[in-house]
Amino acid sequence: MVESRHAGSGPPAPLAFAPQEHHPNIPVEVLQRSDVLVRREQEHAALRERSGFHQLILGTQGQGVHIVDFEPIDVRVGTLVRIHPGQVQEFVVRPEFEAAMVIWPIESHHFDPDAPRWYPGSGAPSHWELEPEQMAHVLARITELKLAQREFDGTTAHRGLMTALLCALTWRLAIDLPEAGPSASRLPQAYLDFRAKIEEQLYVRPTVVELASELGYSTRTIDRACTDVTGQTAKQVLDERVALEVKRLLTHTDRPLGRIAADFSFSDPSNFSKFVRRHLAELPGDIRAAHR
Repeated sequence: MVESRHAGSGPPAPLAFAPQEHHPNIPVEVLQRSDVLVRREQEHAALRERSGFHQLILGTQGQGVHIVDFEPIDVRVGTLVRIHPGQVQEFVVRPEFEAAMVIWPIESHHFDPDAPRWYPGSGAPSHWELEPEQMAHVLARITELKLAQREFDGTTAHRGLMTALLCALTWRLAIDLPEAGPSASRLPQAYLDFRAKIEEQLYVRPTVVELASELGYSTRTIDRACTDVTGQTAKQVLDERVALEVKRLLTHTDRPLGRIAADFSFSDPSNFSKFVRRHLAELPGDIRAAHR
């Protein structure tokens, strides 16, 4: 299962439905998709949001669509969708389908040092189609979590139990699912360091030269590492990541366009518009209007 230590940087984003329905200290929550949609309707909440939590969505009945970072994902029985903190997701109401949702905050996340690193643009899959045996394994772990959730009373023992069950679920997925991407040990360290530094300084919009200097690498080393892993130059990797973050803000917030430009250190709004058009093929205002 893909793991992540980084949730992005910059202005705080609205969090997805916080796992506090049963107890404010619960470390993980299991919900039905239909219940989430009802709650969102009652609270007049938007169907598009930026998640502040780790999430799994497992299709259990019917067929429909869920959108993650602007990618429509067809969800049917056995489809497992993985959402990381910082990603923008959108609930598509029609056609209806049912799914089990497992949601846990960053502090409850089990980090596997041998797992592939996840970051926006990593190329790791956002979803899998589980075989019947794999789905049975996952549903069994989710059922255990649901039962523990019903008994949860906030004590250390109950928190420990739910945390252990969440770990069991993520380990089960690591065993059952094919490797989602190259492991950290098989990626150039310069590339891993560069990607981590991008996440740390995303809103500063640093240059490749500045990042390489801070990391102690030559720009040639960074470029070679990026080309070997992605087929893109370091600047292309950096610009693509900034462009995704810009699109997230344009579509899931009402932040004024000038403010978004300033957030990313564009001193001239026209330069911001040129950057967006070059990398997202549309002007900022058109992107926002298209996602209303």
